[in-house]
Amino acid sequence: MIESFNGIFYFTIFLIALVMGVYYAYQCLFNTKSFMEKYGVDDTAGFFARFAGSYAAGVALMQLYILFRGTEGTWAFFNFVFITFTIIAVASFYTAEIDKLGRTDKTTKEGWLATGGLAVIFGILCFGLSDKIYM
Repeated sequence: MIESFNGIFYFTIFLIALVMGVYYAYQCLFNTKSFMEKYGVDDTAGFFARFAGSYAAGVALMQLYILFRGTEGTWAFFNFVFITFTIIAVASFYTAEIDKLGRTDKTTKEGWLATGGLAVIFGILCFGLSDKIYM
């Protein structure tokens, strides 16, 4: 399993991304109300919280599949997730720090830091696993 990820370093990074995905998917899909209250988000955004959670759950499920199947030929997944998290991080940063749309006392940097971190993680994985995923 570890050899499929070119060693323990990339395997560990992959697992970190998987744990983050499972955490946010659970929070958005099943703990929606308290997750939104934590950040001062109104109940009317429940649909969008669960929408985001559905994306996170899809990514996590694909990661579980890749974990047990192997990374060979999975370039489309890794590249799509990298690009998507990059766009989300930039949009989140702009919204929270520049435009300040919807900013409240409970607004944190977590939205763009977490997605930015995931973008970096998936960028590293795209590079480090390139000999396997681009088969």
